[in-house]
Amino acid sequence: MTTETLERNQSLDILCKQVSSIDNHIELVAILNRKGRVVEMIAKDDGVNRDLPAQKREMLFMEFVLQASMNTEYDNEFGKVKGLILQREKISAFSFQIYDHVLVVITRPMFEPIVVQQRITEIIFNHAKLELTVNY
Repeated sequence: MTTETLERNQSLDILCKQVSSIDNHIELVAILNRKGRVVEMIAKDDGVNRDLPAQKREMLFMEFVLQASMNTEYDNEFGKVKGLILQREKISAFSFQIYDHVLVVITRPMFEPIVVQQRITEIIFNHAKLELTVNY
């Protein structure tokens, strides 16, 4: 593992921790690579991670990555996707494109998911700004 890879992984770990701490409804935060594989993940033991078998979790993560990839098709016409919110009966899920990764956040159902989406977006923006400052 190169020093750059190690620093990138530590940076992604910090991002996961920051996002997971913004709301007590958050049950899982994962950063996925382009193949849908987990690069970093924080999950509550008693939450959705327990209820979802590994194979289904892997399929769900691949779905988020595929959706992010498909969303780039219309970037020229409508601009880049800032984030997605998926609301189901038992969970709310958020996804954000971060360079060549996808950040996935799964929470218990929320009354105002847009507020959480905005807070996550702020953390991502501040994290990216800090990363640019450190690397240049």
